[in-house]
Amino acid sequence: MSLAREAWNKVTNLNHPEGFTLGPVNASTWLRDPRHMGFMLARYKFAAKMMRRCMSILEVGCGEGLGAFMLVRDTPARVLGIDFDAAQIAYAQANLEPHGQGRLSFRCGDAAAEAQTAGPFDGLLCLDVIEHVEPAEERRFLENCTAHLQPGAVAVFGTPNIASDAFASPPSRAGHINLFTPERFAETLEAHFQHVFPFSMNDEMVHTGYAHMAHYLLALCVRRGA
Repeated sequence: MSLAREAWNKVTNLNHPEGFTLGPVNASTWLRDPRHMGFMLARYKFAAKMMRRCMSILEVGCGEGLGAFMLVRDTPARVLGIDFDAAQIAYAQANLEPHGQGRLSFRCGDAAAEAQTAGPFDGLLCLDVIEHVEPAEERRFLENCTAHLQPGAVAVFGTPNIASDAFASPPSRAGHINLFTPERFAETLEAHFQHVFPFSMNDEMVHTGYAHMAHYLLALCVRRGA
């Protein structure tokens, strides 16, 4: 056996013996536009760095759970992911929860209709959700999301910039019913948090540049202290 083959066999043996298949939603995204998966994972990487000291994180709109899984790997927190799509939650429970080191759980729930009661949480993540919430339900949605946050809790919200909607994929545009300008995004969150720090995103790059040219908006928020 060659030295190169022997070394590669060692690498293969060190790989994780278990794996899982991407769920239908993420697999479809990968097949349609692999770059979008990179953008999504970059958002979660940013969020994990902002919440690196959190011990209990709620993710609202977790989908199939890839992001919640990243939070468990990159923070010391226990992570609860909720989503109103029962099929996506079932996938997450079957495929990702077993790999969550005992700190990852998922349940079906609608934050637009009910406050989450499994807290308190010192971290909140909500990416690509608020643009799917009816404008009339927006305030109640945010009140429900934040109802069980501890004083001083950290939250990260993300949503597409309204200026980018013309370039969105048909599946994305079909569900976007509440898009935001950078100004309205910050003002909306300021009604629920003491501090709101806006960021912008183009492809995988998070920055503080001119928000109106960004395709995605992020906000780091801090709950009022005790």
